[in-house]
Amino acid sequence: MKKTQSLLALSLSILLGSTSFAQTLQAGFDKQEYTDMMKISARFGDSAYYSNLPVPGQYHFEYRSPIVGLDNCWDLWISDNRIGIISIRGTTVNSVSWLANFYAAMVPAKGELHLGKKDEFKYELASDPKAAVHVGWLVSTAFLSKTIVPKIDSCRKAGIKEFIIIGHSQGGAIAYLLTAHLNQLKKQNTIASDIRFKTYCSAAPKPGNLYFAYEYENLTQNGWAYNVVNSADWVPEVPVTIQTLKDYNNTNPFMHAETIIKEQKFPTKLVLKKIYRKLDKPTKRAQKNYQKYLGKLASKMVKGNIKGYRSPKYYPSNHYVRTGNTIVLYADESYYKAFPENPSMLFNHHFHQPYLYLTDKLQYTLNDKPNSSSPLSGSWELEYLYGVNDFNALYSSRKPKIDLNSSSLNISGNTSCNSFSGNFILNGNNIGFSSSMAMTKMFCEGEGEIKFLEALAKVKGYFVTDGKTLTMVADGVTIMRFKRI
Repeated sequence: MKKTQSLLALSLSILLGSTSFAQTLQAGFDKQEYTDMMKISARFGDSAYYSNLPVPGQYHFEYRSPIVGLDNCWDLWISDNRIGIISIRGTTVNSVSWLANFYAAMVPAKGELHLGKKDEFKYELASDPKAAVHVGWLVSTAFLSKTIVPKIDSCRKAGIKEFIIIGHSQGGAIAYLLTAHLNQLKKQNTIASDIRFKTYCSAAPKPGNLYFAYEYENLTQNGWAYNVVNSADWVPEVPVTIQTLKDYNNTNPFMHAETIIKEQKFPTKLVLKKIYRKLDKPTKRAQKNYQKYLGKLASKMVKGNIKGYRSPKYYPSNHYVRTGNTIVLYADESYYKAFPENPSMLFNHHFHQPYLYLTDKLQYTLNDKPNSSSPLSGSWELEYLYGVNDFNALYSSRKPKIDLNSSSLNISGNTSCNSFSGNFILNGNNIGFSSSMAMTKMFCEGEGEIKFLEALAKVKGYFVTDGKTLTMVADGVTIMRFKRI
């Protein structure tokens, strides 16, 4: 019996304790990590621009892509701890690069771009048919992905499975779309499922509409993507956004407005009808002009630079919104003394230097983030296990304990016998524990460890009562209960 138990425990420890992929990247905004990424990002400028921004010694340049699409380019760096850095270039002085910004009509977030006679780019950045994105930056994403995806594959073969995506300015806008695209390729098994991405969109314009933002934020929540904004910088405020009555969810108070107005008594009906048209018509007209000049007209110039390019069908909206978990670098009085307002210097607040100046003043880092006070975080001792009749007899000498950090999404603890550590997934009150955890492998008597690990693998949700009791559930059934220690 003991031999059978030990073999089962060993099997579970192997299942949960594989160290073939030791996670280095951590969820959450890391002040030092972002600073390092910005110093790498600055390398696209001339030497005078980045001379006072030395790249830390643990990062090593590996590759610069050819210039493609609308003057787009990216760099690959590798860190000493085997993290790949995908650094995307922002807008250059080249007029073609600016064309990518002004080509600002929206297209559906799922579809196909015709980049050349025999060059098609199929993409799915969001599944919602109402989701839409900036077409110019999508074209840039399409061209950049041709070299990025193969490089990710070659890095994985070399043992590199974690990547940070960094983009500043236009590079940040592209980083949004690239992050969504690469994660979709993971779902399609085009990119290996064990690849992990973390994204910093710095000084980025708005990449798409609200429905794209919803899916992007759901995809990257729990600290795997950030939008970093200087409150004095105008670039994150663009593109110009136009919201019409069609830019709302299907169920809304405007859906049947005209019918409701018709049912009103005279003269109230006439007054309301006039007000409604005054509000509705200008936005519709503005949206059509937006698509005419920043879609159809701009596409003619794009065709002049990309042979064989065919204009896609545009999405009837230009409701651009700020996207992602936002870190605000607040420009205070001391900031304006260092970087005074100057109407003749349009990018005075947009360059890397002012962003790094404000980043240095931030008070929190990876291990001290705004959500670190979550009631889930802390140390917990097991006091109930589903299906166990005599809990105290099962854990007569030592009860299992866990330490949870809802900021870094790390878990550590002991099974009553062996110690373990790893990570977990958190989405609201939904929780799931990784099947790949590091664990010691001592022989354990009894079934306590086995039952604990089996229960932990089943958990799907949790709730905390009075800050003192942590209950973990699956399909409405309480699987485990812990008390705070």
